Amino acid sequence: MTILMIIAACEEKIPTIQNRGDFYDIDTLTIPADSMNFAQAVVNPGIGRSGVLYIGNDKNVFAYTLLKFGKLDNYLPDSIDEFISLKLNLRSGHQYSLNDLSSDSVMIGIFHLKNNGVDPWTEDSSNVNNFNINDNDYSYELLTEFSYSDSDTVVIDLDPGLVSQWYDSDSTNNNYTLVFMQSDTNIAAVQAFHSTESPYYPWLEVTYYEVGDTSLKVSRILPTEDLSIIKYKKPIESSTLLNINSGRASFGVLFFNFEDTLTDENMIIAKADLRLKIDPIQTQQYGEYFSLYISFADSNILMFNDVDSTFFVDPSYDPLTESDRKIFNVSSSVDSVVIDIKSLLQLTTSYEDIKNYGIVLYTVPTFSNISTLSLYNASDQNPAFRPSLRILTMKEQ
Repeated sequence: MTILMIIAACEEKIPTIQNRGDFYDIDTLTIPADSMNFAQAVVNPGIGRSGVLYIGNDKNVFAYTLLKFGKLDNYLPDSIDEFISLKLNLRSGHQYSLNDLSSDSVMIGIFHLKNNGVDPWTEDSSNVNNFNINDNDYSYELLTEFSYSDSDTVVIDLDPGLVSQWYDSDSTNNNYTLVFMQSDTNIAAVQAFHSTESPYYPWLEVTYYEVGDTSLKVSRILPTEDLSIIKYKKPIESSTLLNINSGRASFGVLFFNFEDTLTDENMIIAKADLRLKIDPIQTQQYGEYFSLYISFADSNILMFNDVDSTFFVDPSYDPLTESDRKIFNVSSSVDSVVIDIKSLLQLTTSYEDIKNYGIVLYTVPTFSNISTLSLYNASDQNPAFRPSLRILTMKEQ
């Protein structure tokens, strides 16, 4: 009896916790494509900042490289009796093919640019249209061709008369340009070589005799400037696509209308996935993945055209100036992209008045990736291809 009384007394002292139910209200929201505004824009990048030089000609791009040699007196003595040999040394990066087949041997032509004493280009040109090898103002002659098949180092013999011509020239233009173009257009490949911005820069190796000296001398002449010019053969503008590439520095802007959806500033965004479908026709992948950069943007950069009722991006906006950005690698084998933008949506609920925000999709225009990523936008006729945004929200009860 005593034991039972002790147990009963203990039971009376055990606290009772009331069931408060769920701590949060959880809801799933979907922002449809017709609640998104979008625009396509292009920034003309500086074209001499890359550590990579491209040479190629396939169904997607025509790329050629310019290599300038100047200030020969920095590398050669004042009096040379005879030039014996001239060799061009190139350090290769990689050979890119659209079909991911094994590397093919392609012929590359080296041309001497004839510029009539006027230097036609500079490495810090503002955009790729400042110089066009096919302009009638310039002519070029073939010096030699070489076969390239993705080897580490390429050494090409050139006529030593070329450097002798440069050395003896009395022209006021002391900048001499070599042009590299793929000769065989039957092979769809793009070759990458290291530029002067790379530790594996190209150079000319010159062998010669000085006046009054019978010993053979060797000097290395470094390029003063170089760049690649990439011409895209397919039109990049499309009313139903957002195209992103670095060769033309095109980028896409996608804005979300939240005014009627995220109406509570106390709402917590637990998850937010933006789903984008990839257009396989316009997308051209060189390599295993595409480096897609994502920045957040407010509605100030998006403008409305009253004439045709379309949106466009403020011409002064440059996505490269954005400090808050993240990289998202898109595999070449996928047909869609899912991007987590939870931090963006949480920002929209941090104000008394819910504001509309968006994202900018782009890749850095340094020619380190000549691929094009093409995404269906919100106006596509097929609803399954349009972007969608799925949001998981939580609110404390």
